[in-house]
Amino acid sequence: MHDDDVMDRTLDVMDRILRDAMAADAPRLSPAFDARVMPRVRPRRLTPMGRVVIGVYLVAAVAAAAWLMRDLRPEWVAAALVIGAPIAAGTSAYVRRIAMAR
Repeated sequence: MHDDDVMDRTLDVMDRILRDAMAADAPRLSPAFDARVMPRVRPRRLTPMGRVVIGVYLVAAVAAAAWLMRDLRPEWVAAALVIGAPIAAGTSAYVRRIAMAR
């Protein structure tokens, strides 16, 4: 019986602490802190050279994919595009949403 009493008291204390924490206002950081931190954590824009690198990579990837699929029937290539493009777009949107939530 002694262990049950201790457990009940512990649960009551934890319940009270949780209720107090939920009722309290959320802590906030000062505007000066936000002003110092936000420029460091804000997503950066891609530089013009970065855009060129991404473009070259895109062209190389498309050329490599076309060359590797040259022996496939056009129907198979079309099926791969029809299936792969929505999966890639959905995955990109999902990952972007997760990244923006953090």
